[in-house]
Amino acid sequence: MPIDLDLYRREVRVAIKPDVRLSVVDIAPDYYKHTFLFLHGFGGNAMQWQYQLETLSHTQRVIAPDLRGHGLSDKPHSDYSLSEILADLEAILDVFGITGKIIIAGHSFGGALATELSITRPKRVEKLILIAATTHYKINPLYRTLLKFPEKSLNLIAPFVRKQLWAPPYALKSMHTRAVSTWDGRQRYPLISVPTLVIRGHMDRVFEKPQFEEVPRLIPQIEDIDVGASGHMVMLERSEATNRAIARFLDEEKPSWSHSRKTGEEPAASLLIKERPWLPYYDEDVPDTISIPQATLPDLLGATAR
Repeated sequence: MPIDLDLYRREVRVAIKPDVRLSVVDIAPDYYKHTFLFLHGFGGNAMQWQYQLETLSHTQRVIAPDLRGHGLSDKPHSDYSLSEILADLEAILDVFGITGKIIIAGHSFGGALATELSITRPKRVEKLILIAATTHYKINPLYRTLLKFPEKSLNLIAPFVRKQLWAPPYALKSMHTRAVSTWDGRQRYPLISVPTLVIRGHMDRVFEKPQFEEVPRLIPQIEDIDVGASGHMVMLERSEATNRAIARFLDEEKPSWSHSRKTGEEPAASLLIKERPWLPYYDEDVPDTISIPQATLPDLLGATAR
């Protein structure tokens, strides 16, 4: 079911000096089994998880931030170091009051961020999902050359980069220098201690193929899925295959949530049935609950006009 994800955006302050606020999509049904944290990659944004957020939000809490410097989040002239970005993510979890374990899904360099969180905060992470993740993030030589230019020169190319990347050049330059280019998956992946799903596309040419293929060999508890005809944006290009892989990884296809609400086998479903006895008569694809967005009336009216 299509969802206007912008209605579920929340502004989260992650730093005070300087004041930095991130735009975070947060959807939570009345009862949910897991909390997912979706992390986009270098130059991406939260909307790249659209199909996963729409599907999983029926039964799970889904959180997807625009990283610092990306999308609708603030774009300060800061370090954009790995430690700074990870601190932002932990601040989001703290502001939302999330104390239990979460499932983290990361695309491309978002997979590196997910990996780091699982290593440094193992008590907070239940499972990992790495999509189009690689051992090293050596970006296109053209972009790599451009990012070596002074900031004033980068401002000249900003209008052209904006069509492909959801971050200003100065933020990309800092993040590439202090986080992306220095991360080494060969050293970090073996330290993952939680069950991990790797999803990749057979036609991904953004990075070298051997680097993609090496990832599952480095991770101890691994399920590796090549979805075939897909490039780098696997979760968009093969959204249904990606969603099926995630469902199998969670071991929730049998019994499904819809099956559980009919039988009352799942505790959360049983509670819902007691409150709403009509639920067993819903069709399979009708969600039990719909999360109410914390949006203002002008935002809601604006959404209906779009």
